[in-house]
Amino acid sequence: MTAALKYLLINHLPFGRSATPGRFFVRDMWLEDLRAQVAALRAAGMEVTVAAPLVDVLAAQGSSATVEIDPVAEDFRYVPLPHYVSFAQFVQKRAGLRNVLLDAIAEADIVQMGYGGHPVPLGAVAWPLAGRRNKKRIWMFDGGDPFPQWTFHACQIRNPLKRWLRLKQLGRLEKFVRQAVADADLVIAHNKSVVERFQDVWHSRCHQFHRTFVTKDLLISNDELRDRQEKLLDRSHPLRVTATGRQIAIKGTDQLLRAFRRAIDRGANLELEVIGDGEDLPRYQTLAGELALGPRVRFIGAVPYGTPLFDAWRRHDVLVVTNLTSEFSRNLLLAMARGLPLITYSNPGDAIVEPSGAAIVVPMGDVEALAGALVEAERDRQRLAQLAGRALELVRDLTLEECHRRRAELAAAAAVGIAALTDQKDETG
Repeated sequence: MTAALKYLLINHLPFGRSATPGRFFVRDMWLEDLRAQVAALRAAGMEVTVAAPLVDVLAAQGSSATVEIDPVAEDFRYVPLPHYVSFAQFVQKRAGLRNVLLDAIAEADIVQMGYGGHPVPLGAVAWPLAGRRNKKRIWMFDGGDPFPQWTFHACQIRNPLKRWLRLKQLGRLEKFVRQAVADADLVIAHNKSVVERFQDVWHSRCHQFHRTFVTKDLLISNDELRDRQEKLLDRSHPLRVTATGRQIAIKGTDQLLRAFRRAIDRGANLELEVIGDGEDLPRYQTLAGELALGPRVRFIGAVPYGTPLFDAWRRHDVLVVTNLTSEFSRNLLLAMARGLPLITYSNPGDAIVEPSGAAIVVPMGDVEALAGALVEAERDRQRLAQLAGRALELVRDLTLEECHRRRAELAAAAAVGIAALTDQKDETG
């Protein structure tokens, strides 16, 4: 009888301690993704161990709440890793981290890791350890191309020496990731900007998937779509716009506010509700006052992901996404699943929305073009209704469950050599 393959998933997202032995807190959005991945791997014949940092208190973050779980009930084993958020902490905990990873890797057949973890990715520690033990290695790009965002933040460091050191480290890290991509038994990416950055080492074992957080239960029905389309066609009220996400510089909310002012000056009947907290929220609130947007714009802070967020979105007609880096916002596909039409900046990481024609897309950073898109959206409600239908049709084939099923099949295929050796051992033993 062939033994189940042992799959080690190393992730930087932390677990939190619980007062109940054997139970832990995790953030709800990651839990949703983790459950789908574990279910797919188990269906493909693998036992799953999750190695992730453990913190004493796991605070809610943005729209993400925390949920208490029992890993055994979730069908995986949990290995706590030391947690660090600075170079000093990493140096202090590096030896302990390596020892825990070595023990976990020794028991695994397949090891999945990636670029998560600040300031030193966990994958940079685990990759050579797994390689020296001849484990099958999967390099995972869970989100978009991280280097533009990391470089952006590095350039904001005021101390010139620290800024130079951080940029130097990012250069070494990119060289390491390029080599990891070249050597990996399997590479999984969810953003075309990753493929473009590492095109020189991209090979037959590298695969790009669409980025999605859409589960089957999030898709609205055809009846719900028709109801939303009817409301979109109702011109008795202003076009109700929302910007939803972290309120930080790379999200470009300041550009949306300026575009909003221009669109209103051109006669568009608009209202804006900004959902989310972040370090730049006070600056955006001040800017809204300076632009005399008054009652046209409301800032309501963070709204928990899930039912509270989707209930809030029912008040809105359009979601605007103004990301200024190659990050592909999860809200794009979530809005498409909920029948909420999109106006978005073009984005190097978008291999879904712009090519499909399922949104109004304007050049990144073009405030005047964004203002024009808002004006046209307010005037042409029929187009918005058509976009809602087209987007929902597209996203029905891009669910989280389907993505993880296909990823698990690739992982199983990468482990064929291991399976063959196991079968041989069973037959001769």
